[in-house]
Amino acid sequence: MQRDEPKTKNKPDAQVTIDGKTGYQSIDNFGASDAWSMEPLGKHWTAENKIRIADLLFCRDKGIGLSAWRFNIGAGSTESDQDRIPDPWRRAEAFKISEQDEYDWSRQSGQQWFLQAAHDRGVETLIAFVNSPPVWMTQNGHAQPDLEVGSTNLKSGYEGKFAAYLIDVLTYFKQKGLAFDYISPINEPTWDWNQAWQEANRYNNDDLKQVILEIYRQLQQTDLQARISAPDGVEITSLLDDEYYRQFAGSGTYSSGANKLGTGKYREYIKDMIGDPQVKEAIGNKIASHSYWSDYSNPGDDRLVRLRQLLHNNMKHYDPDSKYWVTEYCILGDYGPGRDLGIEPALHVARTIHFDLVEASAAAWQWWTAVSKVDYKDGLIYTDFNEAGDEQNILTSKMLWVLGNYSRFIRPGAKRIDLTGLGEEADSGLLGSAYVHAGEQTVTAVFVNHGEQDKSVQVHLHELGLKGTVNTMESYVTNAELDLVCQEKVTATEEEQSFIVNIPGKSVVTLTGGV
Repeated sequence: MQRDEPKTKNKPDAQVTIDGKTGYQSIDNFGASDAWSMEPLGKHWTAENKIRIADLLFCRDKGIGLSAWRFNIGAGSTESDQDRIPDPWRRAEAFKISEQDEYDWSRQSGQQWFLQAAHDRGVETLIAFVNSPPVWMTQNGHAQPDLEVGSTNLKSGYEGKFAAYLIDVLTYFKQKGLAFDYISPINEPTWDWNQAWQEANRYNNDDLKQVILEIYRQLQQTDLQARISAPDGVEITSLLDDEYYRQFAGSGTYSSGANKLGTGKYREYIKDMIGDPQVKEAIGNKIASHSYWSDYSNPGDDRLVRLRQLLHNNMKHYDPDSKYWVTEYCILGDYGPGRDLGIEPALHVARTIHFDLVEASAAAWQWWTAVSKVDYKDGLIYTDFNEAGDEQNILTSKMLWVLGNYSRFIRPGAKRIDLTGLGEEADSGLLGSAYVHAGEQTVTAVFVNHGEQDKSVQVHLHELGLKGTVNTMESYVTNAELDLVCQEKVTATEEEQSFIVNIPGKSVVTLTGGV
């Protein structure tokens, strides 16, 4: 009679190996933007509440420790577009409101408060970004285009003045001790933005190149160290060469957004940016883009794995050392409406981050708007505050904390290394990625369990290249009950350098340790 093998209570569900011999991309940062909520919060909130928001975003002990912060250089719609942009939280001031006026550096004071707070809390990378040129540089005198303006709303021949304006802004902040590391002069040029309820502008690829090359030319004549970040395309599919797009879609070319206007080409950014030696000299080997409509996987439309693999291959075709930055993301589409502070949308975000890092080899990952007041899945932190006098309530979402599972522990300069033993397909119930940081002498793994059941994982460490042995690791859990809480400390087994850790169902867990 054959006996059933006795069940071992502590037998792990998965054997995972983290191997430092195989390395991938270096991580530059994790971040978020100040648009548009930081202006009213910075102007009208008490110091105590502003400090709490800043600590949640930027501190590693009290919050999620973002290492990048995006500052929106406004176009002046506060004065010009109250009818076109009804929500004052989506309008912005400008430092110069006409061609003749002097600069007024007291403007955007609320944003400036949080920019200073980010710097004071050690945020390493500051990025200035632009949605629209100042309204006095636009064809229609507004901070968003319409059908009549053609390929772009920037006035013909104003590339030089636009570049000079941005350099003046960068110079001012550098003199204040807030030097921007990057200037992103154009945001989502792909979209038509006709009469959008926010500041925005489109640029066909020729217009895009003219702006970038002129900014680069003027930057070279200064002592500013800021680099140009571009093109900030709206979605991954807009980046691809037509050849790679057809591999994904089966036929055709990318035709969304402004491509339908007949005013030029608004696609193939990889080819026209790092595939163009002149433009590549201006922007380096980095492509910045957004992950909108790229966060799901359906039969025949795998945007989590297949699309990101094509993106990676397309970029490496032009430069083996090229790097990809995700510079904006929140949940859009059918899942976007409805504020939800819970764990389900957070797991959706965590899976998106995972595939951006593992399949697209993203070197940076940045959320859209840090604080939101609306009924949508677009904020890390929420408030019901609308205008001066309202209650200044602060509601943290699980999306904040799962981003923290990455941002607090995977610091600039960390290198992603091999993690094997888990499924890599889009519907895998348990996902994992690993990172080693030579400067901090740490190894970190982030696990995403979007299944219902707890998982016991045995983690084996091999050849990390650190100066000693990792003997203990801490497990930080975000789930329905916990917000990035250290749940347990695990000790290496005696016979080998391995650790057994519990990954609760519906959770994101960061396992980290140092020598």
